[in-house]
Amino acid sequence: DNYRVYKDGTEESLNIYENNFGKLEGGRQHDPIYNNPNSKKQVYTFGCSWTYGWGVEQTETFTHLLGDENTAVHNYGAGGTGLDFAVKTLSEVYIPESRRQIFIITVPHYFRRTWFDDDGVVYKPWELKEFVDFNEYNNYFYFLHQYNFVNKFVGRDKIIWGTWDMDLPAEYFDVFFERVDYTDDGLHPGHQSHKQYTDNLKKIIKEKYESNR
Repeated sequence: DNYRVYKDGTEESLNIYENNFGKLEGGRQHDPIYNNPNSKKQVYTFGCSWTYGWGVEQTETFTHLLGDENTAVHNYGAGGTGLDFAVKTLSEVYIPESRRQIFIITVPHYFRRTWFDDDGVVYKPWELKEFVDFNEYNNYFYFLHQYNFVNKFVGRDKIIWGTWDMDLPAEYFDVFFERVDYTDDGLHPGHQSHKQYTDNLKKIIKEKYESNR
């Protein structure tokens, strides 16, 4: 558990592994329908709250919408996290000998870090700006390090890179997650946005993983 009491007395409990608006339940790693471990394709998605699907039902997320009778899907999105958490989580599910795994990494704001205080409580990434001055060069270097590391040791051919951060270089990505509608909070993509992202991802999956098989 990660538990903090702020200076104004506000209490917060945050679990970055199963992050559902700070609640300790609600992880979406297990899809309610497309979860067959023997399916021909095993799609794993990583990212922040946009991947998790804050504000939409699990069955409305792009992760779920990628599933079918031949495809099992696994949603490892965790709200408030960055690329470092996505890479760490990918390393926990990666099976080097597997030819069925497809990884979709939707990169959040590239300044995000998983950072802990002296009590072992994780900070929200935007709070780090109060303590650390990350300039643009360091942010870019940090992203590039993670990007090249995963491509080298997992394989660029196994990964679909997406993002919603317009500050990141477009040439590194296969697809962009666009907000064409919003959830009730006015910040996160709604079900139509997830559907559009799904359609774009399906085209890439068909081209990269089905055309030559």
